Amino acid sequence: MLSSGLPPVLLVLSVLELSWCLSDEEKKIIVDEHNKYRSQVSPPAQAMMKMTWDPDLEVDAQKYAEKCIRAQNGGPGRLNFFGTPSALDVKLAIEEWNRERIFFNLKTSECVPVHSCDNYVQMIWAATTRVGCGSHYCEKIKGMEAENMHLLVCNYYPP
Repeated sequence: MLSSGLPPVLLVLSVLELSWCLSDEEKKIIVDEHNKYRSQVSPPAQAMMKMTWDPDLEVDAQKYAEKCIRAQNGGPGRLNFFGTPSALDVKLAIEEWNRERIFFNLKTSECVPVHSCDNYVQMIWAATTRVGCGSHYCEKIKGMEAENMHLLVCNYYPP
C-alpha cells in the first residue's frame, strides 16, 4: 500500500518528473564552475560580476530542455546547450563550454572565423549575473540531429 495517497500512475509520474530536474548539488556545481572560469579570464574583466542561481531562469531553461530543441528562444536570456549520450555530468558541460575560449579573440571580442565560441562568451560575459539550467532526456533533439541524449540547457541574464 502506498502511503503518499497518490494513485500508482501519478506516483510514478511524479518520481519521473523529479528525476528530470537538476539536484541542488548539480546547481551548486554549475554556479561554482561558472565563477571559477569567470575568475580565470585573462586579461581580467574590469567589472566581472559573480554568477548566482536564478530559479526563474531555471524554470524557463527546464521548459525549453523538455522541448528537445537546440535553438535560441528569442526571449530575454541567452541559452547554452550541451548534449551527451551518457549520464549528464554538469561539470563536464561547463568544461566543454570553457574549452571554446581558444576560439575567442579578446582583442576583437569575436569568435575566430569558422569556429563557435558563443557558449564560452556567454559564460564569461562580465555583466551577466544570473544563470538557471534545466535538463531532460530526449529521444531526439531537433537542431542537433541527435538521438537518445541528455540535454542540459542553461539560461543567462542579462545576456
